[in-house]
Amino acid sequence: MGRGNARVIKFSKDGKFIKQWGSHGSGRGQFEMPHTLAFDSKGRLFVGDRGNNRIQIFDQDGKFLAEWKQFSRPSGIFIDKNDMIYVTDSESIDKEGYGNNPGWKRGIRIGSAKDGAVTAFIPDPSPGTAITSAAEGVTADAQGNVYAAEVGPKDVKKYVKK
Repeated sequence: MGRGNARVIKFSKDGKFIKQWGSHGSGRGQFEMPHTLAFDSKGRLFVGDRGNNRIQIFDQDGKFLAEWKQFSRPSGIFIDKNDMIYVTDSESIDKEGYGNNPGWKRGIRIGSAKDGAVTAFIPDPSPGTAITSAAEGVTADAQGNVYAAEVGPKDVKKYVKK
């Protein structure tokens, strides 16, 4: 994706172009490496703006609603039917001066899509020192088990809710 393509494009269910919004940058409605999308129960669109270390939230017409940085550097987002949000961060490295988003730990942050509160954290199973590792995709089942699709190891890990 080139820098000029940092936007959201909306199509009808039969594939017809409806509208687009966004541009390259770090302001509201601008993106630096949009990497993941998810909708909550109210139909709000959550965009993982990975390069800007944030999630931007929009209505379905592209109106900016909020910016959340408490989920770190989002690579993947899943929102379940109860509006629990699961956000993977595969690029942060908890080592000052190295990697992306220094001071943050890689892993999966879990919280509320209603108010943005982070309530749980699953650390990266092998934090290492590579620029990227582990989970980039995420989902959860009805029992609260979390499934992480890992790019580096080419694996899927299941985290069982206790």
